[in-house]
Amino acid sequence: MTDTESIPELSVVIAAFNAGGTLGEQLRELAAQTPQWPWEVIVADNGSTDRTTEVVAELQADFPWLRLVDASQRRGPAAARNVGVTYARAARIAFCDADDLIADGWVETMHAALVEHEFVAGSFDTRRLAGRNRFVVSWSPQREALSVKPYLPQFVTGGSGNLGIRRSVFNEAGGFDESAMVAEDDDLCLRVQLAGHQLVFESSLVLHVRRRAGLRAVLRQARAYGAGARRLEHRYARIVARLHPAVPAPEVTPTGVANPGGNSGGLIRDRLGRLMRVVRRLGQPEQLADLTWRVGYRWGWRQAKLDDVVQLHPDDFRWSRSRIR
Repeated sequence: MTDTESIPELSVVIAAFNAGGTLGEQLRELAAQTPQWPWEVIVADNGSTDRTTEVVAELQADFPWLRLVDASQRRGPAAARNVGVTYARAARIAFCDADDLIADGWVETMHAALVEHEFVAGSFDTRRLAGRNRFVVSWSPQREALSVKPYLPQFVTGGSGNLGIRRSVFNEAGGFDESAMVAEDDDLCLRVQLAGHQLVFESSLVLHVRRRAGLRAVLRQARAYGAGARRLEHRYARIVARLHPAVPAPEVTPTGVANPGGNSGGLIRDRLGRLMRVVRRLGQPEQLADLTWRVGYRWGWRQAKLDDVVQLHPDDFRWSRSRIR
């Protein structure tokens, strides 16, 4: 797309950091989309040191709607997406990730959903990108419905890999929280709904998700997610306290396992070692991956740093003021 063409109907923003191995495949899937209206794709490079920028440059000659922007000044996926949105020209913004693949018709489905709704999230499918490594967790969020945080069950949350929002709503919410390295999408979802806007699940909006494979990768991701989940719950503690003053917010993992009290990192590592030795004898890769995830998640939860988390106040949100007394 050139500057002389019409304003795009949809801007697709992709945050990228060292995504040279997968980004090209995602961009080619986008290139295969056939909407009959102008649109654009913005790759927000977060300071990659691999072939990410070269991959985009190689495709730009054939895909004039594709743009690369520098998002390296502030690190993290939240910052990269925020920068990408500042360059976007459409009133409707879609987000997808550099290591996943959109499904056929994704661009048109996203556009239609954002014409009807202010804020939408689609479904995740893990079958197409299932690799040969069998050490992957057995579950996936967002297959048939959006996720719910146990401490704020009034709302739903969706992953930023398959998310769409009108620019006016995104700006009203203040964009993604750049202090969060993970769970920044959950945070945006909660703040948008607290501001009075509905998040709608669009099941026909499908994203093929590439799950982490291998025990080391599963553990690393689980630990990061556990820390992010605890920071997120702490961020909303005042709102939860106003909603449920007599009941403290439960500390719960995504799989519904209650999180016990704090423990040292050394004890967690000892338990993880014993767990690995036991489960390896079972010879079930998915079971081992599931248990590795649970241990890693609890490890991250216990080690999460909370002193720099900015807690939100219920009086700052329209939904809270109208429903919380």
